[in-house]
Amino acid sequence: MAFVGASEYLVDVDWLKQRLDDPDIAILDGTWLMPGSKEVVPDGYIPGAQFFDIDDIATPHPTLTHMLPSPERFEDTMNIMGIENHNHVICYDRRSVATAPRLWWTFKMFGHERVSVLNGGLPAWLAEGFEITDKETTRSTAAPYKCHPSLTGVMTMAEILEELENTPQIVDTRPLGRFLGQDPEPRPGLRSGRVPGSRSFPYKNCIKDNRFIPLSDLKHMIEALDLDFEKPIITTCGSGVAACGVAFILTQLGASDIRVYDGSWSEWGASDAPIEI
Repeated sequence: MAFVGASEYLVDVDWLKQRLDDPDIAILDGTWLMPGSKEVVPDGYIPGAQFFDIDDIATPHPTLTHMLPSPERFEDTMNIMGIENHNHVICYDRRSVATAPRLWWTFKMFGHERVSVLNGGLPAWLAEGFEITDKETTRSTAAPYKCHPSLTGVMTMAEILEELENTPQIVDTRPLGRFLGQDPEPRPGLRSGRVPGSRSFPYKNCIKDNRFIPLSDLKHMIEALDLDFEKPIITTCGSGVAACGVAFILTQLGASDIRVYDGSWSEWGASDAPIEI
């Protein structure tokens, strides 16, 4: 199975271009860059898009900058942005598909039924010669947004510590060098290593030419996982962004019990929790 065309969770730029005038489509730019990053990303918005700031909406925390918001905070933000429960939300970013899945996961955690990721993001849009704008769109809403959260897809450090005795399936989506403790963490003050028992599943290896690679090419990465899901799969990364990308991929594979460790290594690496190197 390849990530092409339109599916329940993934759409391509041609699909979106044909639907720009559909008032039911709500387009969100979820670009996020590591603080201090020198990465250059394209400017501008897909017509009709609004910027969704994952740090601004987050639950306040002294060190973890984009923790999942409360249902009340999410509802307030949706009402300000003019997004209703029935809208088909399209998430993209200006890097490729680096951070858009974080938006997808956030919407899913609050029970939004129709939410997809734009394969290739703004780079793919520009590669087709499609127009962009330098202004966000303002939407109006007729009905207040209402969350229907289960939040079963979120894991805390305390829950993982308790689960370690049961040999959980923990998938670490950071680059291999950081997983092995050989490369330094980009965030100061964090230990090197991984959560004990973790498996490596680098999210960057799932992307080529700004798009998701075919699922069949990921076979060697997922073969160590129990896809019968006798145990939940817990995804983790540096700060809870890339972990949502792998959660998105595993959902495409049919997984039903995926849980994102929202604090990820930003929390674990700063604590005295056990590590493995």
